[in-house]
Amino acid sequence: MSDSTFNVAVFGATSSIASETMRAIAGEHTAHFRLFGRNADRLGAVASDLDARGASSEIREVDLLSSDVDWSAQLEGKNWDVIYIAHGSLPDQEVTLNDSKKLELEMAINFVSPVQIASACASVLERQKRGTLAIIGSVAGDRGRQSNFLYGAAKSGLETFADGLRHRLFHLPDVKVTFLKPGMTDTPMTAGMEKGALFSSAAKVGRDAWTAIKRGRSTAYLPGWWWMVMTIIRLVPAPVFYRTKL
Repeated sequence: MSDSTFNVAVFGATSSIASETMRAIAGEHTAHFRLFGRNADRLGAVASDLDARGASSEIREVDLLSSDVDWSAQLEGKNWDVIYIAHGSLPDQEVTLNDSKKLELEMAINFVSPVQIASACASVLERQKRGTLAIIGSVAGDRGRQSNFLYGAAKSGLETFADGLRHRLFHLPDVKVTFLKPGMTDTPMTAGMEKGALFSSAAKVGRDAWTAIKRGRSTAYLPGWWWMVMTIIRLVPAPVFYRTKL
């Protein structure tokens, strides 16, 4: 690769939002992607799509939930412009709350694994003294709501961790930590949900994510109007809020 190549590592590279972000990057840069995930066939499909767009890519089939993987070693060999953590899961809350094994798994997917990987990625960027760590969270983390507080709790914790990393790395002005907060998005993860006016396409959210990353945003609601929606939800007094069905 030439020095002008834009290097991107993506954990959870089969994510619909991440795939759209990568397409946006490939449309603007001579890009090389290192794709991490557990399904080689699906990773191959993502790689083929990126190759067709003029990018190059390599696949790393790996269990993102493993605590035995040296994530820093997985990133060796490149100077990374962007490291993107995109994996997550939207659980059936009632089932999960009543099954300790499923509860442990969902927290591992949505909090423990992203934190473990982000910690290693931050160390890599700290050594480089440049680059952006982007992490997909959710607007669900803004306030505990009866409908999805389990998922929201994991995303809230992940945002706090990202904020702490940002503080830790503040002395390096060329290292950024961008926390992405999509609202309801039409992806396989929400396939069982009725799609209303608040839903956005994965293509829209993925493009907006890339805009936030390249602008060095600390936090970005995707699309941006979710900031107003969630501000209103946060400001509703508890005695009133608890009477809602949100």
